[in-house]
Amino acid sequence: MWIWQHPNWPSFDYVASSFAERIDVFYRSAERLSGRIEGMAERYQSGAVIDLMLSEAITTSAIEGETLDRDSVRSSLLNLVGIEAASPNADEKAFGAAMLLVDVREKWSQSLTHELLGGWQTMACPEERTSLALRGMYRGDAMRIVSGPYGHRKVHYEAPAAKDVQGEMNRFFDWYNNTNPANENAPEIPGPVRAAVAHLWFESIHPFEDGNGRVGRAISDHALSQSLGRPTIACLATAINEDCKSYYAALEQSQRGDSLNINRFVDYFTATVNKAQDIAKDEVGFVLNKARFYETYGDRFNERQAKAVARVLDEGRKGFTGGLSGKNYMAITKCSQSTATRDLAELRDMGALVSRGQGRSTRYEIAFPESKRMFS
Repeated sequence: MWIWQHPNWPSFDYVASSFAERIDVFYRSAERLSGRIEGMAERYQSGAVIDLMLSEAITTSAIEGETLDRDSVRSSLLNLVGIEAASPNADEKAFGAAMLLVDVREKWSQSLTHELLGGWQTMACPEERTSLALRGMYRGDAMRIVSGPYGHRKVHYEAPAAKDVQGEMNRFFDWYNNTNPANENAPEIPGPVRAAVAHLWFESIHPFEDGNGRVGRAISDHALSQSLGRPTIACLATAINEDCKSYYAALEQSQRGDSLNINRFVDYFTATVNKAQDIAKDEVGFVLNKARFYETYGDRFNERQAKAVARVLDEGRKGFTGGLSGKNYMAITKCSQSTATRDLAELRDMGALVSRGQGRSTRYEIAFPESKRMFS
């Protein structure tokens, strides 16, 4: 039996009080995170938010097996928030992923509708000539999630029949919009719990031919934002991606069997939401570190050094995998080995980089200056 076949579907059973401590942590952490960004000097605030959205846009697509170009996503985000003009060669998938993140932030207070979700699905799955998906439309066929080779397929989940999707979504929208905490008569459902229920419910309907995962995570962000009364800056997709197996295990366990008890998924989700805020805190810290770094060294780099350093910092808080090598430096700057050796030595000697290893095994990492006040 699948969860939607239960006679009492969708009357989910969960005990919100079981997660009271975790929920309290969520709200306290969200306040501190928001306060930290608001307290930053204005010239750093937009950079922090862009970096947070950049991480999410890339990761929410990576969960679905799609790799986006980081520079294209960043350029698209900067264009969408009005910081820089659009690139004439913007990657369609990168622009769609960026547009989805921005749209969810801008429309966090709005009710969910068929039209809004259809728009999000279209952003998540930009049109391609080879695509057979009905973009923005609910699926017209059966939906099964399977794995394994042909002849030995394992069915992980089977969604409701296509003919029932419209009605199922109507029921989902009624619940979601009536539980919006901004509504005076809305029942008191803690934000992370409501986001968990909304995500599981939507994924169980699986209304689209493609893009359900990305739209489902967008709905979770939307729900968290409504609970805070402002756009969330938690890195939910990034947190899920760090342990996808646990996500799929919790989802599959809750969608199978003859019970509507979803405590396991709520347990997984509320823990992951707090992890997402910890990641966001690290991302904001990285933005501040990067700002300090450029204030200290930015005007001392030659053109090659500036290009290589920017490339490393573009990798985000986790840095360049394995560190920056002389070979990497040559590839990034198109210079000779002797020039790379000299440039890297200069960066190390000025304190911008630290080195480890010797000879060809030498690797370099960014040396962030000690903390100082970067707030207004």
